Amino acid sequence: MKGRRLNGCALGLEKFAAAVIIILSLLFITYLTGAAFLETTDISTNNAAGECADIFSDNVFLNIILTAIFLAGLYLFYRHSFEISIRKLERVLLLWTFALGMAFIASTKLRAPWYSDSYLVVYAAQRAAVGEFSAMDNYFVRFPFQFGYVMYAEIFFRIVKTVMHGLPEGYYCIALQAVNLLWLLLGYHALIRMSMFIFSSKRIQKLTALLLFFCLPPVFSCTFLYGNMPAFGCGTAALWMFLAFLNRGRLRYGLACAVFLTAAVILKLNLLIFCVAVAIVWVMELLKKFSFRSLVCFILAAVCVLTVKQLPQRLYEQRSGKDFGSGIPMIAWMAMGFNEGHAGPGWYSEDCTVKAFAANGNDPEATAEYAKKVLARRMEEFRERPGKALSFFSEKLRTQWNEPSYGSLWLNQVQPSYSEKTGIYRLLCESGEPVTKVLMNQFQQLVFFGMLLSLFELWRQRDMRNCLLPLIVLGGLLYHLLFEAKSLYAQPYFMLMIPMAAFGFGWFFYRIENR
Repeated sequence: MKGRRLNGCALGLEKFAAAVIIILSLLFITYLTGAAFLETTDISTNNAAGECADIFSDNVFLNIILTAIFLAGLYLFYRHSFEISIRKLERVLLLWTFALGMAFIASTKLRAPWYSDSYLVVYAAQRAAVGEFSAMDNYFVRFPFQFGYVMYAEIFFRIVKTVMHGLPEGYYCIALQAVNLLWLLLGYHALIRMSMFIFSSKRIQKLTALLLFFCLPPVFSCTFLYGNMPAFGCGTAALWMFLAFLNRGRLRYGLACAVFLTAAVILKLNLLIFCVAVAIVWVMELLKKFSFRSLVCFILAAVCVLTVKQLPQRLYEQRSGKDFGSGIPMIAWMAMGFNEGHAGPGWYSEDCTVKAFAANGNDPEATAEYAKKVLARRMEEFRERPGKALSFFSEKLRTQWNEPSYGSLWLNQVQPSYSEKTGIYRLLCESGEPVTKVLMNQFQQLVFFGMLLSLFELWRQRDMRNCLLPLIVLGGLLYHLLFEAKSLYAQPYFMLMIPMAAFGFGWFFYRIENR
């Protein structure tokens, strides 16, 4: 009797938690869907910082008509999807993505400018690969969390130099861009596999694969040498392994989940959002049905994520003989997120972070106190003028999430290259840029609309396992609403919306056929 009561409480708690996630997600996605049909954000170089988020009005009637046409095409695919093999469809998707990505990387030949974060972390990795640590200077005192990507890049450079010794420096960096593409392929594969575990429908799985054919931003972003793409590959693989563990209960899936989650956080600290979402769903599953094996895997994953993420910094401190400290405190990034940035509301600005840290002698505690005062003043200003607060956060949300290219075009256009940009780059980013942006815009609207449809069906189910992806997307929305905004940062969460959009369309088409 007591067990039944506990199980009933667990089910009630699950329904309540799922309801909160879905309601909050509905509020955000409804707003973003409406904004996507009415307007579009474009990233340009129309300011001194070289990055500006401009909002333009859209033709809402044309957007509705085009969305209806795309929905009709998706419906035809849905009706005939029984005849299509998911394995063949996925192979074609991965080959198409690989061919397009390699052609884009080869035609762009992107080279990070000397002052960029990408250049500084990659250069530090290149020097560390030959046992030289002078490149690990004040930058890493500010941002010690970058050591995870430095370690990853150093390992890559050591392997490539051993296998292909004597190549010019640019070839090593372009090869690392190609590895980004392989991480993206892993991410796509994981999204397709996890859609089956969540929705138990091959039709939804095939719709997910079809939608991924048209997702261009991550392909164009593979030229960016940073932790984003490898962290996304590890993060989605972790979600796939987690869902496989919940469905099949095999120990190897639980251990793989722990490894991939840890790697994702090492490469990109923001992937803690993935970890928190997995932890919430995992605890709910343990409350519903206790399993000693599941508990052990959960504890192992939590311990690894919380402890191993500090390992790269400790290793480089030991090797270089330097102490890099804890860096700029998180509260400073929140202060940045509450103020005007160079590109838009809450976008990057050094006033509360780099400049404040330097002015306070690289003292994290003094910088945190300064940031708290800045934040308190801004909160008081918002309290006195609620309309200004609403306008600020509304624009911040739209400039980050309603930017269809998610920074991928801007990244490749403003950065230099090792030689002249040619071929497919010119076709998609120069002469064909307007068409590329239109296609990205229509695809974004379609995904937002599909995500919105999926939330209505999820409300009927209110199952935490099915809410894993919305929970991560919601975490990303809330985190970047409070902290630094940048459309590039929204890209991984947008990709997680694609299986949800496929589910929304599948549910919608099923209702049409069975009305």
